[in-house]
Amino acid sequence: MGMPITIDVRDGDPAMEIDDAFAELRRIDAVFSPFKPDSAVSRINAGRLRIDDASAEVQDVLARCERYEVATGGFFSAWRGAALDPSGYVKGWAIERACAILDAHGHRAYFVDAGGDVRTRASSDGEPWRIGIRHPVERASVVRIVLARDLAVATSGTYEKGAHIHDPHTGAPADELVSLTVVGPSIVEADVQATAAFAMGARAIDYLEGLPGYEAYAIGPDLRASWTSGFDALCAAS
Repeated sequence: MGMPITIDVRDGDPAMEIDDAFAELRRIDAVFSPFKPDSAVSRINAGRLRIDDASAEVQDVLARCERYEVATGGFFSAWRGAALDPSGYVKGWAIERACAILDAHGHRAYFVDAGGDVRTRASSDGEPWRIGIRHPVERASVVRIVLARDLAVATSGTYEKGAHIHDPHTGAPADELVSLTVVGPSIVEADVQATAAFAMGARAIDYLEGLPGYEAYAIGPDLRASWTSGFDALCAAS
C-alpha cells in the first residue's frame, strides 16, 4: 500500500521465512489495496464486484471492520463516504499475518515495521526493542522511546500524509491532534484504536484510558503532549 516495510529477525536463519512474510504482504496488498485497479476493494468501489460475491477473506475483513465501527462509536470506519477503504484495519492485520509466519517457524526475537506501525518480540540479547515516537516537527528527533518487548506500537498522525484521517460522523478532517501513538499487545487493536481515537481528537486520551491493556501518547497542534496513566512505565527514562 505504498509504505516501507522492515523485518528484522535476530534468532536463527530466517531467510526463507522473511521471503514468505513478504509474499504474504504482497498478496494482501493485491487483494485489499484501494490503489490497485484489480484489487477486490477497487472492484467493489467500481461496481464490478458485489461484497456478497467477494471471497470469504474479504467478507471476514469487512465484518471485522464493522465490529470495530460499532465498538468505537463509529469513529473507525472502512468507508470514506461511498468508497470502501479498509486500510485502517488491513495494515495492522497484514503485520499480524507476517508475524504469524515468523512465529510458526519458531522465531521469538524480531521486529516488523510497516509504515511506522511496529510489532516486536523480545530481542536476542534480552533487551527490549527501543521504538521512538517521532517529533511531529523536528524530523530527526523523538519525543519518547517505548521499550517494547512483545508489544505493538501504532501511530496515527498528520506529519507524513497531512490530514488524511476524517471524522466519519462529519466527514471533516481530524485536526485536534498531530500525532497519537497506541501501545499494547495486539497490532490490529493498536492500529485500529489509534485511527479511531485520532478521529476523536481531544477526547482520545480519555477514551484510551478505558481500553484495558493499552496505553497512549498524544501530541496536539500546539506540540503539547498528554498520555494515559500507564504510558510512562513503558518508556525509557527521559
